Amino acid sequence: MTKVLLNKKGELHVMLEGFDVGLANVVVERLLKNRSVTFAAADYDHPLKGNVVIKIRGDEPKKELVKALSGVSDEIGKAAKALGK
Repeated sequence: MTKVLLNKKGELHVMLEGFDVGLANVVVERLLKNRSVTFAAADYDHPLKGNVVIKIRGDEPKKELVKALSGVSDEIGKAAKALGK
């Protein structure tokens, strides 16, 4: 489940329940390659809850997050396809 915690001009905080912080860091790495993103980070909301929160600052953070998630999904699909051969 995805929950938007903060959505204001130039800043977005999204909580991803059941998401691994390692995978979230791959998304963050992809976000940071984009020049319109000035800040991106991922961390757990609480050590016992284990929900991942991604924080983004930039021109259009929501659009950039969608693009980054799509790109990571494509990469995972290509890797799975290559391993399936």
